[in-house]
Formats: sequence, structure tokens, C-alpha cells
Amino acid sequence: MRIGLLTTSFPRGVGDYAGSFVGDRVQQLLADGHTVDVIAAGDGSIAQELGHDRLSVTRIDPLSGTDLFYDAGAPEALERGGAAVWLAAARFTAMLAGAARARANGFDLVESHWLVPSALAALAAGPTHRQRAFAHSGDVALLERIPFGRTIARRLARAGVAIHFVSDALQARFAALAGARVGVVAPMVPCAAEWAPRAGVDVVGRRALGLARPTVLAVGRLVPIKGHDRLLRACARVQTEIGAGRDALEVVILGDGPERARLGGLAAQLGVRLRLPGFVSRVDVQRWLRAADVFVQPSIQLANGRSEGAPFATAEARAVGIPVLVAGDVSRLAEGLARRIHATAAGV
Repeated sequence: MRIGLLTTSFPRGVGDYAGSFVGDRVQQLLADGHTVDVIAAGDGSIAQELGHDRLSVTRIDPLSGTDLFYDAGAPEALERGGAAVWLAAARFTAMLAGAARARANGFDLVESHWLVPSALAALAAGPTHRQRAFAHSGDVALLERIPFGRTIARRLARAGVAIHFVSDALQARFAALAGARVGVVAPMVPCAAEWAPRAGVDVVGRRALGLARPTVLAVGRLVPIKGHDRLLRACARVQTEIGAGRDALEVVILGDGPERARLGGLAAQLGVRLRLPGFVSRVDVQRWLRAADVFVQPSIQLANGRSEGAPFATAEARAVGIPVLVAGDVSRLAEGLARRIHATAAGV
């Protein structure tokens, strides 16, 4: 089967963490014997690097896509940007639909990642094609906020698009928009072979990464929805509760974004040792997951209602087998961290 896959972010090279879960999806489709034509934002040479004869990657004009769908991410860009950013998003959607329309005759099925803009563009490009779409959270939140969000949701539902939601809550939110419960809940999972469970903490890896303290790891862009400030406050509370003093723990956040300076200042104020390596490759994410003591996903719901569906980094952490804490509340997060730190000290 020849599948046209429309997406916003997609790995720009082998090992790029941006859009890596869509990259995993493409690898699975190829392993199943399909031919995949990816149409995505940005630039990059991953197709040439992989050298797979059943994979092609078409990139939409980097000037309209790269900054919008990478770096801090499209939801943050749209909230902070203003009219120019929204115009760029509309232009990208039109270009995505045009690129898909030009290739549609060769597709047996069109798969989209993110309902807007990708599934909307796919529907415009090939209304008679079989359509499958994945909703990842930010897209549903966008439909909840924009003026014609309900109209778009209802159109997708009426068109018979097979929608896959990464969580039950996301499916319910879309149903409230569309007026009907559609699709299935199908969380995305990392490739088992690449994310095999660790056999305890990687001691050699800890030394190589310079970890000398109990280490709390988070992965994600440095943006408000990730709740990294709550993680720092929880760690400060843990240090006080266990009587360990300042800098007793080390927090490592893999990612970058507009909150970098604020988080660095907050960590210094709270007396929490913080390391911000920036964006790293998937291989390095695996190294950190195997060497750290606990992984935390402190994502929150923003005042405008936007929240995360099922962050893929959490699925990767669970696959590796590092203890995982998911909480946006400082008190519950601190309680869970304290238990884990005590267990680590006791060698459990």
C-alpha cells in the first residue's frame, strides 16, 4: 500500500528528537511493507540518510514551516506570535494541501498527524481517499479555541476520517466539539527494540554524564505547559523535607525554549541544582533515561484550557524502565519524589 503521510514536525536527520514519534510511526509502516511518502514542514535530509527505497520525504518551504513547528513548537508560537504567525500557519496549511493534492493520485491511503493543519489539509487534498488521522493534543486544544473549531471537528467526523486519539480524555474533548464520539484510543508507543528495559541504573553512564547526586530527569521543550517550574519547586521542597540542604538533588531537563532563563533563575533562587543540556539526540535521551534515578512528567493545564494528551517522552521512559512520576501538583510531585529518593538511598 502506498501511504501519503502529512505532518508538521518530522525528524530532520537521523537521531533528531523533533517529531521522532512520527518518525517511529513511519519506520513501522515501512517494516509492515508499505511505501510511505512523507510531506512535512521544515528542512533536513533524513530520507537520504536512511536510504530506504520505499520512503520519500517532501519538505514544505522552510520559511513558512521551520520556526513554526520546531523550536518552542506551534502552540507556543501561535499564542505568542500574533497575526504574522497565524498567516504563516494558514500559508503552510494551503501549501501542505497543495503538495498532497499534487501526489494524491498515487496514494491508497492518507495518514495525518495533528488534526489541524494536517488532517484538514489532507481532507481538502484528497476527499475521496481513505483517511486516517492521529490527534496528539495540541491540535484538539487549537480546535477548542479557534472560531471555526467546532465546524472543522464536525467536518472531520462526518467525512469518516478514522481518528486515533492518544488518550481517552482527548477523545472525549473532540466528541464535545464534533457532537459525536468517533475514532479509537490508541496511544503511540516507542519501538521496543530501541527502547529496551534497562537493568537498573547505568553506573558507567552516570559517571560519563557527570552525575554525582540523585538525579531527576525531565524531557520536553522549555515552555509553560511542561510545568518545569513546578518540578523545581517540588525538588526544593524535597531537599527541605529530607534535611539534605541546597543542591542535594540534580534536575536535568532535556530540551530548550523561551523559559530557559526563567527556569535557571528560579533554580538558583530555590537552591536546586539544574542542568539544561538543550536539545539532544534520541540516542542521548536514551543515555540519560538509563542513567538517571527518576523521570518526571510535570505537565499542567494552562489557563486557556490547553493540556498535553500523552507525552511521548513518558512512553519512552516507561519502556526503558526508569521510575516515572506524572503529576503537575507540587505537593503530590514532592511526595512522590521524596519516596523515590529515599528508595534510591536505600539501594532499592
